[in-house]
Amino acid sequence: MAGSFDIFRRYQRSLLVAVAILAMLAFFVLPPFLQMGGGTAAGDPVAARWTGGEIREGQLERSVALRSVVNRFLVEAAVAAGRDPARLPLFPESEEAVVRTILVNEEARRNGLVVSDTAINDFLAQWTNNLVRPEQLAAIIASLRLGPAAVSQHDLFEALRAELTGRNMLFMFQTGFSGDPPGWRWDYYRRLEQQATVEVVPVPVETVVAEVPAPTEAELRTFFDRHRESLPDPRSDAPGFRRPRRVRYEAFVARRDACEAAAAKEVTDDAIAAFYEKNKATMFRATPETKSADKDAQGGDKDAKDKPDGNDKPDGKPDEKGQQDAAGGTAPDVEPLEKVRDRIREQLAREKAAARIDAVFSAIAGDVGRYAEDLALWKARGAGSEPPPAPDVDLIASKQSLEAVRSDLVTAEQAVAAGGIGRSFELVADPGSRFGIRQQTWLDSIFGQNTLPLRPVTSRDVEGNRYLSWKTDDQAESVPTFTEARDEVEFSWRIVEGRGVARRKAEEIASRARAEKRPLAEVVGEAGPLRAVKAGPFTWLSPGASGQPELTEPEELEMPGAGFMEAVFALEPGETAVAFNEPRTVCYAIRLDALDPPEAALRDTFLAARSDPRRVAAVAQGEFSRSFGAWLGGLEKRYALTWGRQPRR
Repeated sequence: MAGSFDIFRRYQRSLLVAVAILAMLAFFVLPPFLQMGGGTAAGDPVAARWTGGEIREGQLERSVALRSVVNRFLVEAAVAAGRDPARLPLFPESEEAVVRTILVNEEARRNGLVVSDTAINDFLAQWTNNLVRPEQLAAIIASLRLGPAAVSQHDLFEALRAELTGRNMLFMFQTGFSGDPPGWRWDYYRRLEQQATVEVVPVPVETVVAEVPAPTEAELRTFFDRHRESLPDPRSDAPGFRRPRRVRYEAFVARRDACEAAAAKEVTDDAIAAFYEKNKATMFRATPETKSADKDAQGGDKDAKDKPDGNDKPDGKPDEKGQQDAAGGTAPDVEPLEKVRDRIREQLAREKAAARIDAVFSAIAGDVGRYAEDLALWKARGAGSEPPPAPDVDLIASKQSLEAVRSDLVTAEQAVAAGGIGRSFELVADPGSRFGIRQQTWLDSIFGQNTLPLRPVTSRDVEGNRYLSWKTDDQAESVPTFTEARDEVEFSWRIVEGRGVARRKAEEIASRARAEKRPLAEVVGEAGPLRAVKAGPFTWLSPGASGQPELTEPEELEMPGAGFMEAVFALEPGETAVAFNEPRTVCYAIRLDALDPPEAALRDTFLAARSDPRRVAAVAQGEFSRSFGAWLGGLEKRYALTWGRQPRR
């Protein structure tokens, strides 16, 4: 009997694999496909080039679109096999991923890696659990479209083979990290468990830039051209002059505490009593713990023996209702109203506040929607009349007991850093997800692709505050002219050139402390511009929000980075060193005060914990991810990859 994947064997020279195995996706999501199609020169400029190749705009656009098609094919094939689509690892549909795949596959070709048809069939069998018949796969492929055209099996299979080739190349890189040597495990364990206390003198580079000789205009223009397409990154040591996307928004904030406090004043005793009577059998049933607490509060029940049973009549005969209750009737013990009155008031106030916020936000959203329609009509008519008035957020806020917000132009990173609305979210219906809902962040709603201005968005934060917001301005990424960015260019140039000056000053301080065997505070004194700071105790790595270890960032230090940690934990108490922070904007003179526990004691606990490698494995995973990222960066550098513009995400 023919196998389930005979349909793929018919294309032995053009089959491809589109997805990496789940273990690989734990640290890297494989990128899209090789360049396809044939672009020509004049109307189709080069998007990116590298040693031995290039890809034009038309080819790149087609490749990204085909990546989306491949993702759809994989989803439908997996669903046909009964797999949960919410758990599928799909590929990022980005231009950068397309080009990266080309380079990885070129590296695989140079290393002689070849993907056989057997390997392709094995992968597809694993992806579908060998449960999808050839005619089902053929029907899925026939339904795929690339724009208005049908997708050929040739193109789909070529994309799949390229991905499997790239995956095998990445597995070759991974093999060097399998089976961590004992020395590595000890190092990982130490990063998690040993704490350092240090004394540092920060030397900010910006404080020494005046000592750097003035640049020439030619030097500044060359510097600008080198970094003009890069976006600024606060953690990068390289400047970026491309203007990031920024939005301006307006918002209302409904503070949970204030809204519920106001609603609580409107909750009547009658409403509380009615709620109690309706829900006492389900929400306020007495438990052994509450009964015991009530007895203690009443001073015990020492006379219980002398009291008639609660189910007895005064003459000592059992009451009929009491007999029913004792036999398992319908009237369970409940907590008294007075005990739960405050809880009911809080719940009713919470419900009343939520309903009021829903109604107010709905009315405001309607006003904003009508304003958006009026504004669109006014723009369509052209000049000659006054534009429609925008909603007066301050007036509305004062009438509805809300807080009004008008932002400046901000980046997504700035919005998150400000907290509040920048970190809010909303739960939205999603039939394809495991539980039928998913969390959509405010950033996705405002900064997401194809999000519209003047479209009201509701969200809430973890404290329970609620927000209604809409975007009023959206400025796309752009590259300024040299003239527009000249001041920024010169400052960044001086920062880069001033790092040597800052390092020399830090080394002078550290050398004096080492030679004179004195703390850094005594070396710099109290009169000069530099100050010594104590930091710690801190570990090299700390548990991150995702569960993976992350570099520790003591609040006394500014983005210390891996280089700083390496310098600190290479010292013995009393020794000194010099290290930059991660963006190389501050150079630290460092003196180690203490390590806790000392190395000998730490080795004993390491040996005792060697049977449980899970924590160490998490560190090794992060180390591999960093090394893998560096390998990819080195690959792009070796192939001299250059973009004609910023790659789109």
